[in-house]
Parts: sequence; structure tokens; C-alpha cells
Amino acid sequence: MNKKISLWLSILIALVLCAATYLATSTVLNIAYMDKISQLAGGGNGNGETSAYENMYDKLSEIEKIANGYFVGDIDPELLSDAVCSAYLAALGDKYTMYHTAEEMAEYLSTSEGSYVGIGVQVSYDAETQGIYIITVFPDSPAMEAGLLVGDIIVQVEDVVCSEETYFKAVNAVKGESGTEVTVKVKRGDNVKDVTMTRKKVENVSVFYRTIEDTAVIEVLQFTQTTADDFRKALEQAKKDNVSYYVFDMRNNGGGDLNAIVEVLDMLLPKGTILTASDKNGTVVQTYSSTDKESLDAPMAVLINGNTASAAELFTAALRDYDMAVTVGTTTYGKGEMQSLISLADGSGVRISTYFYNPPCGVNYEGIGIVPDIEIELPEELAEKYYQLTDEEDVQLQKALEAVKTEAQESVKNED
Repeated sequence: MNKKISLWLSILIALVLCAATYLATSTVLNIAYMDKISQLAGGGNGNGETSAYENMYDKLSEIEKIANGYFVGDIDPELLSDAVCSAYLAALGDKYTMYHTAEEMAEYLSTSEGSYVGIGVQVSYDAETQGIYIITVFPDSPAMEAGLLVGDIIVQVEDVVCSEETYFKAVNAVKGESGTEVTVKVKRGDNVKDVTMTRKKVENVSVFYRTIEDTAVIEVLQFTQTTADDFRKALEQAKKDNVSYYVFDMRNNGGGDLNAIVEVLDMLLPKGTILTASDKNGTVVQTYSSTDKESLDAPMAVLINGNTASAAELFTAALRDYDMAVTVGTTTYGKGEMQSLISLADGSGVRISTYFYNPPCGVNYEGIGIVPDIEIELPEELAEKYYQLTDEEDVQLQKALEAVKTEAQESVKNED
């Protein structure tokens, strides 16, 4: 799983992403980039030697002169600028940091809430295949109807072959007008096949509620701008249904909006710390806390797997740290960095890792993940049809239903 840039981390377009990483904050940098670099460089290092930044831009200037003087083809200044910016951020060596063109930014922002026309998947970049890795297939979507599964990799969209350079172009090509068809090549294991789907309007639904006997099962697919409201409605319905137990399904949830996860946890946790944000030196720069307005006093379990990432991991860790829930499933992805999405003056943007976000206990899980209290794998033959599983076939869900009641019984014994 470490080979992938997670959702909330990629552009989350084909659905997208509904979210992702909506941990982003947008602003406009109304500064001259070269002036900023000059300030950072300080005009040298104080010893009369040329700074690294000056060397870099001197070299680029040399290359520009050579290209303008000798290159036999045409030079596209906009394409050149995008390529330089993309390479600069890629050289930082952070898989979550990337450059978005103006077109990509507009596409991302247009799908950050509401609905869109597409096939209904949440995706991320797969570095190994350079393809579109599917991390969520939405119910009642063209993708589900066509049999696409979590873990499938789209390697071509129409005539666009996926690569590092064409990834966002391919993601954008999945979208189109409602009622039109799109054909993609899907890689599953060693097999590659063509799949044709009819695009339709897809709602960015992130929370699904149902009951199993006396237990509320609340599945959160991602944390978007509408998640908190939907989550509150689910809790209100659970109270009306007079349930005794809660299972929160965070499997295949790639994360999302920072404000959303804070609002959701505020509904569950007692008064106290929800998360802290720290800089690269470990200094805490921001603390988010829950109020004493509301909390949930009931036995809880959280379902997790290797695709549980970012804000979904924070949800899991917070309930764990307050000793409010038992965790069931497999070790999570391990994304403990926060990205900011910064709009540039020309409409393009930068997604860059700016802080580490830490759960209430303060221990970051970046690159490590969260190990469940009860570890249980979903057998391969069941994992392949994850979204078609019945509740009885879902062994992880069944274990969570069992565990939440066992934990409740143990708690009563301890109190006695």
C-alpha cells in the first residue's frame, strides 16, 4: 500500500473525491516568486559566495537561452512553466506534495461538494503502474454496476494511456456528460480488460446508516464538507431507533476535510483534545478540542483496514485514545501528515505537506498505521467482492458486532 498516493491525497476526481484531501486550505499567493526566492536566498550566503537558489536560477536561465537559441521546435511557455513547477515539488521527495495546473485545480474544486457526472469511484495515484488506483466504489454507481472493485487499477481511459505525466488528464477524461459512454482498461492482478460504462450524475454521499438488530452501523466513505451534517443525522436516527451499540465502518476511507473530522469527533468525544498539529520541528502550532455540548456514551467499535487513511485514522485513534471503542480489522495505511492546498495567482495550485497531525495521545502514526485491537483479515475471495458482501459474509463486520457487545459486558463486570 505504500506504493500509492492516497486519495485524499490524489486529486480524487473520478468521484472525487469527494474529498480528499479536503484537509486543504486555499489562499492566493500574491507575490512575485522570484522576489520570494531572492529573499530566501538573501542575495548570497554572507561569504560572497553564490547561494544554491541563485545557482539554480542561473542554470535555468542558461538552459532557457540554449533552448531559445538552438531548439528547432516550438516552445510552449505555459507547458514549460507547469513542468518546472511540477518537477520542483516532485524533487521534495514527498509523495503527498504535488503541483496542479489551473485546469486541475478548477476540476478539483468543482467536485469538492455537491454532485458530479462520472462513474462513481474514489481514486489515488498508483506509483508502481502509474495508473488510477480505485480505493472506493460508490453504491449504485456505473462503476459498481460494471463490477469494478477496490484495488482495481485503471491503466487507460479512452485513448489516454496512464503515466505520471498523463495521470490527471486520464482522471479528467473519466468525467463527461451524463448519458455518454467511457471505456477504460482495468488491471486486476495480471489480467487487463476493457470496461465500458455510461456516465451519470453521482451524488457525493459520504455517510451510510443502517441497523443490525440492536446495533447502529454507520459507514463513512470519506470526510467531505457535508459529512458532519450527514453524520449527525445518522446519530439522531440511531437514537430514534433506540440502538444499544455502534459500529463505525472506516474501511477504505481515504480521509478528507480537517473541519469535517473535527466536527464529527466533537459529537462523540467528551471535552478534551481532538488533535494537535505540529511543524517539522515538532512544535505544536494548533490544538483542536471538543466541547462539552455533546458526546456519545455507548459501546462502540471501529472497523479499519489497509485503505483506512488520514482523517479516518484520526477518527480511529481518537476513540482509541479516549478508551471509547474497540478497533477491529487490519493495520491502517499510516498517513499522519496534513496537506494544504494553496491557490496560485494564475489559478494553478500547490498541494504541500505542511504539518503533522497527531491524535489525542500525541503519538503520530505516519508510515506506521494503527494496529487494531482485534486483527482479522477479509479472505481474498470475499475481498474481491467487497461491495457485494452480505452482512453475514462480512467476517470483519461480524467480528466487530461481536466485539462491541463483549467489550460492553466486560465493562459492566469491571464496574461491578
